[in-house]
Amino acid sequence: MKKISFLLCLVMLSTLFSAVAFGAEETKIEVWIDEEKVEFEEEPFSDNGTTLVPFRVLFSELGLNVKWDQATKTVTGINDTITVELTLESNEAIINGETIELLVAPQLVNNHTFVPLRFVGEATGASVQWDGATKTISITSPEPEVNDEELILELFDRYVAATNDRDLDGFLEVFNEQYEMHRDIDLEEISSHFFEEYDIETTMEELEIIEIDNDEAIVFAIEVYERVNGDFYIDNKQEIIYTLHKNKDGLWQISEDEILVYEKINLDKLKEINAEISSKDEKKILDTLEKYFRALEDGDAALLASTFHEDSIVLEEDGVFEESMEFLFEIAEFEDIDLEHASVVSISDEEYAKLYVIRDIEISYYDYENDDTISESVEGLHEIFHFKKSKNGNWKLMELESLFDESNILE
Repeated sequence: MKKISFLLCLVMLSTLFSAVAFGAEETKIEVWIDEEKVEFEEEPFSDNGTTLVPFRVLFSELGLNVKWDQATKTVTGINDTITVELTLESNEAIINGETIELLVAPQLVNNHTFVPLRFVGEATGASVQWDGATKTISITSPEPEVNDEELILELFDRYVAATNDRDLDGFLEVFNEQYEMHRDIDLEEISSHFFEEYDIETTMEELEIIEIDNDEAIVFAIEVYERVNGDFYIDNKQEIIYTLHKNKDGLWQISEDEILVYEKINLDKLKEINAEISSKDEKKILDTLEKYFRALEDGDAALLASTFHEDSIVLEEDGVFEESMEFLFEIAEFEDIDLEHASVVSISDEEYAKLYVIRDIEISYYDYENDDTISESVEGLHEIFHFKKSKNGNWKLMELESLFDESNILE
């Protein structure tokens, strides 16, 4: 019996030690921050229901910069929005200058300063959850505050970058489906063609957020578009009002735009563009231009009409253009047309050409209201003459595009 009792004692003792060991493992506390396990140099422990952990690792994982004051035994954690101060053996903590009472004071264990985990976590705005069954503490960092102004500015940074890089996918991400519906266009098709044909540098000269109202924003922008390479393009500056809306993911996109001001700029740079064209074709284009000017000065409506291509919209209705010009020549005279510059700046499909022209002109007309003849001079009139090659090889006008600033008109 004694032997059996002795064996029983050994078994019971062994079981007791196993239970103690198991209990010791069971009390080991794990800490997870944003689903990542945190490893400490010293194991966390519980004191009166409060979990304490080494401060340096905790502060670092929570995005706090650490300062240690040896004289006062005070640890300070700092980020953009919060300053937390805890002192060894003190039940008072300070958050952004406000004193808070702690349930358990920070402690020094094995030359490591331990601080209350829940207090520090919640001070940063994080969510702290305790799972008693697994002895696990889970900390979830707060969602970053949504700064709509920063998101909108970032949207236009991406817009400018995608435009300059001719990044079609990046460019399309800036706009929503409502933009296409409002414009009644296929944005992908138009943008793809534009990026293939042109090399334009976009600069955001001014950007102002006028209003943000829940999921809608109004933005004013001044944008400058300047040709770098590629096909002929007239540099311009635009003042635009954008309407933005948030998508289902909370990201801003452009829904509408309205151009308030469109100004052509850097016109003198057009002189630097010289399209590749044969001297024969260039001469025929300039001959037509000379005939056009002669018709204006002579008041010859028939000659003027002959300078236009049969496909031109001005000749769409038979005889109407000539009649309109005959009436104009009866009340106005075009004099002293002085050609300052003419150069072919674009050729496409070997049958379309654009001629950049700078000229001066004087116009006289009768003012019936004041019974007087008025003369006006336009100096440095910038124009684009659009030509199309006829079947007989001659180049005829399709349309005229005026680039001049009305402020250049001198009475």
